[in-house]
Amino acid sequence: MKNSTLLFRSLAIIIFLAGSAHLIRLGRNYTTDQSNYDGVNNYNKTTNSTIDKGVNEGFTENNSNTKKKNDYNENSDYIIGKWIVNYKSDEFNGSLVYRVKKEGEIFNAYTLEYRDKNGNSQKAEGNKVLTIKNFDGYKGVGIYRIEYEGQEYNVDCAIDMVDKNTFKLSYEYYGYRDIETWKRQ
Repeated sequence: MKNSTLLFRSLAIIIFLAGSAHLIRLGRNYTTDQSNYDGVNNYNKTTNSTIDKGVNEGFTENNSNTKKKNDYNENSDYIIGKWIVNYKSDEFNGSLVYRVKKEGEIFNAYTLEYRDKNGNSQKAEGNKVLTIKNFDGYKGVGIYRIEYEGQEYNVDCAIDMVDKNTFKLSYEYYGYRDIETWKRQ
């Protein structure tokens, strides 16, 4: 075989393999559940009832005893627990403590406690602020609920684990971007 023929065949194989890997990755990202979005970064309200039902789906009956299913995934479920986020703005200067729970196949974060800059704390209302729909232990995507000028907005967000005790939550909404650092409590 000529050297040029061998070179072109090798390049064709490399391009084919790289292109296939790229298409598979794109296909996996494209096929994630997009049906819960209405096209304006808002989360459909019909899904909330499905998400809320997940609280009771983790239990089964066994010999008249109620018992929690053993569906712990060590690769991703370590995100369950208490997390704290520091905020510094005109409206609030302090931190919020959240509790992340696994409900069905998704993770939800609820407000647990407000802390001011002096260390004083107050119990929070327990509102759901974050729904992580897809999380592989390193990266995830979900819906983050933010409040701005008295209105609540459901915004697409991304989760990026820094280590087992820290993750970055990033979102963008109509040109406003923010990255929050969540630290394990």
